Amino acid sequence: MSYMHYKIFGVTALLFLSIQIPNIFSQSDFITTNSFLFPDTLQLAQYKDQLTMYLAKLPEDIVEEISADVYAPFFSYQAKFGLIYGFTLNGSFSTNIITRNYQLGLQWSLRLNRFALSLGYDAGYMYGKLKGFGFDNKVSGWLFYPNISLGAAFDKFTLTLKGELSTIPKLTQTVDKIVTTTDHKFLSGGSVGLYIEQPLWKDNFVILGVKLNYIRYYFPAWATFPTWDRFHFIPEAVIGLNI
Repeated sequence: MSYMHYKIFGVTALLFLSIQIPNIFSQSDFITTNSFLFPDTLQLAQYKDQLTMYLAKLPEDIVEEISADVYAPFFSYQAKFGLIYGFTLNGSFSTNIITRNYQLGLQWSLRLNRFALSLGYDAGYMYGKLKGFGFDNKVSGWLFYPNISLGAAFDKFTLTLKGELSTIPKLTQTVDKIVTTTDHKFLSGGSVGLYIEQPLWKDNFVILGVKLNYIRYYFPAWATFPTWDRFHFIPEAVIGLNI
């Protein structure tokens, strides 16, 4: 091959790369922009939200002799709002009818090409009420969640690993308006979740994941009236959709 052929080949290759590289990065940007759990930095006032369903497998000593209603899925609406200097304001509302959880937190993110890292701290307030069929029970308490997330963006999906601790500074349960339990400042445990986010149609993404909890108090199951004080392994299947 002559020098002229090498030159033409080189120019053609550079031209091909100059066309393909923007397509590769635009695809990557499309994936990260529309992913919710991927710990990316958000632009100022940028807003993201999603709907999520959690399905937990409860230990037998929690659900023994309990109505099948306890197995109802737990639904959550989550949102993010971009602030300055890599900070994001997070909020969520979760419920399974008899239980409601309100959560607000702050997250700081760092983006390095196709990888991202975030550190966060969320505070939640839960309230549950079960009245009827001979029951008049309530529970309320505060829950704090320090957390860390690691994410990787690929051409067609993102992968996010999130770990968090669960601490409960105060938890109160009542039966017929009589306080039966008041706990203060205890470590409930922690969890590790792995999530995949990918396009479903247009810019709507589906979220599939698994969350492994090792905790003493799983608040969606408070209506089982657990009397034990020990750690349990509770896996959750996670299905979500950004909206």
